[in-house]
Amino acid sequence: MKLINLHLNSTFSFLQSTIEIEKLIDILKKENREYFSITERGNFYSLPLVLKKIENSNLKAIFGLDLDVLINNQIYRFLVYAKNKEAFLELKKLSSFYLKNNEQIELNKLNEFKDLIFIEHPIFGYYKNTKVLLNNLQNHYVSFQSIDLDNEFINKNYSKTLIINHNAIIDFDDNEIILTLNKMRDQKTEAIFESFYDNINFENNEQKELIEKTNDFAKSLYFSIDKNHYILPKYPNEKNLPSDIYLKELLTSQVQRMFNTKTWNDEYKNRLLYEFDIIKKLKFEDYFLIIYDWVKYAKENNISIGPGRGSAAGSLICYLLNITEVDPLKFNLIFERFLNPLRITMPDIDIDVQDDKREEIIQYLVNKYGYENVSNIVTFSSLGKKSAIRDILRVNEVSPTQINNISKLISDKYESLEEEFEKNSKFALELAKIDNNDEQKVKRILNHASRISGFYRQTGTHAAGVVISNQSLINLIPIQQVDSIQQSQISMEYLEGFGLIKMDVLGLKTLTTIKEILSSIKKFKNIDIDLSKIDLEDKKAFEILSKGNTAGIFQVESPIMINALKKIGVNKFEDIVAIISINRPGPAINIPIYAKRKQGLEVTPKVDKEYDKIVSSTYGIIIYQEQIMEIVQKVANMSFSEADSLRRIISKKKHEEMKQQKEIFISKAINNNYKKEVAENIFNNIERFAEYGFNKSHAVSYSLLTYYMAYLKAHYPLEFYAACISSAHGAQETIIKYANEAKRMNLLVKSPNINYSEINATIINNAIILPLIMIKGIGPEIVKNIVLNRIEFKGYKNFADFLLKTSLIKAFGTSAIETLIKANALRDFKLSQNTMLNEINKDNSDLMLFVKFNKDNINNIETQTYINNYQPYKIINDIQEELQKNELNLLGTNFDFSISNIEPLNTITFDEMHIGNQYITLAYLNNLKTGVAKNGRPYLKLELQNSNNKITGYIFNSADESLKNYVKKVLELVVNKKDENTVYIKSWKVK
Repeated sequence: MKLINLHLNSTFSFLQSTIEIEKLIDILKKENREYFSITERGNFYSLPLVLKKIENSNLKAIFGLDLDVLINNQIYRFLVYAKNKEAFLELKKLSSFYLKNNEQIELNKLNEFKDLIFIEHPIFGYYKNTKVLLNNLQNHYVSFQSIDLDNEFINKNYSKTLIINHNAIIDFDDNEIILTLNKMRDQKTEAIFESFYDNINFENNEQKELIEKTNDFAKSLYFSIDKNHYILPKYPNEKNLPSDIYLKELLTSQVQRMFNTKTWNDEYKNRLLYEFDIIKKLKFEDYFLIIYDWVKYAKENNISIGPGRGSAAGSLICYLLNITEVDPLKFNLIFERFLNPLRITMPDIDIDVQDDKREEIIQYLVNKYGYENVSNIVTFSSLGKKSAIRDILRVNEVSPTQINNISKLISDKYESLEEEFEKNSKFALELAKIDNNDEQKVKRILNHASRISGFYRQTGTHAAGVVISNQSLINLIPIQQVDSIQQSQISMEYLEGFGLIKMDVLGLKTLTTIKEILSSIKKFKNIDIDLSKIDLEDKKAFEILSKGNTAGIFQVESPIMINALKKIGVNKFEDIVAIISINRPGPAINIPIYAKRKQGLEVTPKVDKEYDKIVSSTYGIIIYQEQIMEIVQKVANMSFSEADSLRRIISKKKHEEMKQQKEIFISKAINNNYKKEVAENIFNNIERFAEYGFNKSHAVSYSLLTYYMAYLKAHYPLEFYAACISSAHGAQETIIKYANEAKRMNLLVKSPNINYSEINATIINNAIILPLIMIKGIGPEIVKNIVLNRIEFKGYKNFADFLLKTSLIKAFGTSAIETLIKANALRDFKLSQNTMLNEINKDNSDLMLFVKFNKDNINNIETQTYINNYQPYKIINDIQEELQKNELNLLGTNFDFSISNIEPLNTITFDEMHIGNQYITLAYLNNLKTGVAKNGRPYLKLELQNSNNKITGYIFNSADESLKNYVKKVLELVVNKKDENTVYIKSWKVK
């Protein structure tokens, strides 16, 4: 007889089980089981996957919880089940409470859940560890493992007794893995677990009866878990009208506002009627109204919203409701790519919002629809190869140094650790060094790390997804509390199966940057700009893109994108759309062809009149999914809905379905007066491009952001660069990149200054003042406190004044002041760095005490006399190099002490060099490494820096390490520029 075991943890009980749901279900099916249980550690994370895997099978899942319960200040484990389907809500509430309360619960709290059954864990239960029976817990049972039956207890308490095995493994050999997982979690238990499918050997009839009783009890706990139809809240409109009528009225008013009698033609009218009929038929009116409402709220509250994202830009209704800013008819976008009536799924409107205001949008939804009706969405993070090997090495007491040496050799090239060990010789050799080449230990470590790689480790929050329902979500799905908002215990891909609609509210940094640029333009130039109304054919914007001058411009900063822009060129907005769409793995191979045809250097081949017309804008190359749909509609006379379905099937490359679709397409094309060979040729072209076709609706929407950034950069460079520098949030290399390009545009850029700099870049007297946060060692909290202090005390008159006032800042000590001095942020005080450094090391405790008790009078304290005794600021040759070094170390480049200060030569910078040309330049040697090329020849790898940026230099066929003596020195170099990041060095000498 097989026991229906009422305990089983899977890998969703993080690092407490090796049982993976997919493998579990496969074995249960092979064993011809009917009932089985899942009791995760306080959660229902595995529930949707289990339900999906047992669909269309005879398997019946019984869901419970495995909880830590606090009794007399000791933790014991209980298995908890719902008595019936109605009580499942109680079980979900218990899970939510448990996870909110640090994954434990007090015994007396359990009695508040009247319709739940509580079973003591067979190993970690109260009776098992105390031999005392609990009498103050309702619906209470005690369980024993089949290998550890307590006959005396059973005889006295038969009605309260069940047989349950503690299951956390599939194979008995996994006990060793469990022990390792326990060590990773700092748990010391060494219990041996039975395999979940082990049969029970009966020693007597009493045991047999007990198992039968347990099985009957388990079956009584089973109930099906309902899946719901789509559940949306009704949008509460002010007229209390049915949603379809309200939406129709709203659209009518929007048409009158956005169009006139000339522009609102029959094409627009018919498109609107068509879209509205589909939305009404599918009962999605409230979905569109809900999104319309919160987007409207955002715009009315000065929160930037993106022009569109994904396929929603193909909807005229989305455009009329201001959900998107893309007119789909203007750009020939297709509604069925967004909402296909033949493939009834939930609409998916993704909205970008400025990243620092996303939480405000979520709070608006919570306030409008109710806290219990809105939630974020859970995600699960897994142990990667590197994390797995590090954890296993740690529990095997390998030294931290050795752990770092081993883990840093793991690459992304190989899928598994076994493959890594087999093909990555450096990794294998380093791993083999453990305990003086202990082969067995190495083998065990590799085996254990491989086994746990991919196991779930913890939860996270989906970056964009939000769920809204017409009722308390816990009625529909398990919920947990995270921070100030609920979170689903069901991950994104399963929500629709429970009738829930996910809305994506994505925080996009680019929108925040654009908003800052527009605010600066208004502040400094008193110009209001509405980007949705600017000319989309601005030549200056196109010129910036065509030259590859794209630092800070959304989507096009990468070297690959820069090369594509330069090769193809931009002279109309549609070029941006095409370049962004074609420059991806797969279709990128067509960039040279596209460029030649665009420039008239190659003739676009002819295929068919209708086909050629559709692909004429992309020079005969199918780039967009919408082009495929158009071709299918025109050639085979299919509807756009049918065309979208065909496109999806082809893109998935399922051979049998593709064969069937090809026959349908060719048959319909022939009926539409196409020759068979022409139809076959067209289908072959579709098949070739369908896998790589890009969503044009999304491409147009995002190209608008690219264009907006290019436009602002071309016309308002000062405000553009200041905002880009601010958006880097202190990332030194990024700030330097933007600062250097700004300087090449003849803009004045100044290094951080204690009296003017803030956490973001500032503009003062047409100069960009870099933020204090870019200084290495100066964090956001310090900057915030400095700025507040500076505002409160109206700036710093001199160094002594600075010391007095900042002495009132908590956690602002000598180290931070020293860093600011060396970064030259105190240069306005006109004192040498040595003088200031010496002064901060003096004992000024009496003075500081005086300041503490005279805070309100601090601006009246005389400091100038004190300052007159200081050594004035003066650049002396023998300290110039030290000043350069300080600035380089703390700011990542030189602003005030550049190499041009010590050498009058007007040296060319690395950024100004053209690829393939040879130059003489000056540069700092930051670092040097030696290496051997594949051909066996030695080379030197130099990290170089001149006044504008860092670059890698190579000296080939050289093992001369004498250059190491000149690290942090200035070299005069003859170089050949290989690419944006590399130069080849022909000769060098020390300056």
